[in-house]
Amino acid sequence: MTHEILLQPGEVLYHQGDTNDCGYILESGEIVLFATMDGRRVDTERRGPGSILGELSILTGKPRAVSVEAVTPARLFRIPADQILQRFGKLDPVLRACIETSISFTATFSQRASNDQGEAPLAQSTLRNSEELIALFELERDMIEGLQNGEFRMHYQPIVHLEDGQIAGFEALMRWIHPTQGFIPPDRFITVAEMTDSISKLTDFALIETCAALARMRALNPATQPLFASINISGADMGRPDFIDFLSHTLDLNGLTPEDVKLEVTETALVPDSAHAETNLKRLKDFGCGLSIDDFGTGYSNLAYLKELPLTALKIDRAFAGDAHANAVSHSIVKMLIGLAQELDVDIVAEGLETEEDVNTLRRLGCGLAQGYFFDKPLTEDAFVDAYILPRNRQRNVA
Repeated sequence: MTHEILLQPGEVLYHQGDTNDCGYILESGEIVLFATMDGRRVDTERRGPGSILGELSILTGKPRAVSVEAVTPARLFRIPADQILQRFGKLDPVLRACIETSISFTATFSQRASNDQGEAPLAQSTLRNSEELIALFELERDMIEGLQNGEFRMHYQPIVHLEDGQIAGFEALMRWIHPTQGFIPPDRFITVAEMTDSISKLTDFALIETCAALARMRALNPATQPLFASINISGADMGRPDFIDFLSHTLDLNGLTPEDVKLEVTETALVPDSAHAETNLKRLKDFGCGLSIDDFGTGYSNLAYLKELPLTALKIDRAFAGDAHANAVSHSIVKMLIGLAQELDVDIVAEGLETEEDVNTLRRLGCGLAQGYFFDKPLTEDAFVDAYILPRNRQRNVA
């Protein structure tokens, strides 16, 4: 996770010889790089917004070669070293070799000699995507503040039995209303959270809010006991050593059982190959909490991988489910996925159904569960309670 840092003129960001625990991107202001040579200070370079700092010592594994001091009030984003090294390791091998050669040349290049004519020259930013990176870090900062300031809300979309249209549960969907930008699409802030390793904060918020909401619904009407909550998580969450403990604690606090919650992970954000993930998957299977693959059919999973997961459901992406009545290819894909779910002995859920034709087609193909605007949009907790939980509305048929 990135952190924002504010420096006043004369404050030092890091000193020559310090350890290389992170890098920085300068959002605003001006800084100067200086080195101590023969007991005297030599200013080597000034930099402005969009510059990256400290990356060289991280990539070379050596201490800081220079010190960095603010010339004017400066705002920077801190990037942990492991994030930089992780992204560097994913580069194309040829490109990585080119960069390593440049790094080696730069690291061994003699430092600038003292300049008696005046201050160090101002260097231009070498980051072509500095504006994009700064916008990303700003959105992450706003997201963390938004979680603390109550800007995030959970909405709940019913999941129904296609056979009779009765509600079976709901999917919890996150919404963010930014104080100045308004509605931020989930695919935008979730992507940023995954890129900056902040996704766990969103997952924890979703688990806490949704479990509490389900408990409140059951307190209002005990007849809602069979309803389940489906909550989206990231594949990276399975790599967290404390994830199952946190899940268990959240369920206990709300008087829920593992069977009351189904976790959804997208096929394109699969579980990492790590010891923690392996342990968590085993514990999840023993724990009894459901696990479903969301947007199934849009990624590249294979059956060997699926066999290793404690799956309880597959979700057919709306691109296929909502097109199956009119498109022969989509129809065949949906039919195949339903057959696969039956072979794996797991539930199958169709997403994005909007018309009666969609519903009838999926029902004829043998799909058991579905959600979409044909049944209802994602609702606030109050609206969901009024429509599906209160005794006078409990028998509502949503087909």
